[in-house]
Amino acid sequence: MARREAESIISKLRHMSEEGLGSVVNELMSNEKLRKRLGRAGERLMANKHIFDRNVETVLDFVNIPSKRDVRELKARLDTLSSQFVNLSMKVDRMLAAAGRSGVESATAPGGGERPAPVRRITPRRAAPRPKSSD
Repeated sequence: MARREAESIISKLRHMSEEGLGSVVNELMSNEKLRKRLGRAGERLMANKHIFDRNVETVLDFVNIPSKRDVRELKARLDTLSSQFVNLSMKVDRMLAAAGRSGVESATAPGGGERPAPVRRITPRRAAPRPKSSD
């Protein structure tokens, strides 16, 4: 029984605090000067964050450490190359299958030279996930 009463009291307090906080925020937002100041403070915060991020990237570049943006760009390029490689691999497979069906399986290439070694399919490997840092 005591547990229900405690939960009830906590629920009532939470409800009162939400209402109280809502009314305080509504009062503050009704003040136009305060709204403008909060807006300017938010704009300055975002501008400072942008400057800070740019400075961090500059320092990282100076000491040859890739930034998050560098890693994202590299991953995008690797994804593009990987998909192009898969497409090329599929085309080679189709060409080899077509060559096998047309009976061109002779020991020599056209023109009397030696036939090149068969193309070995290489499947891309995904890197093992890195452990996430705790910071």
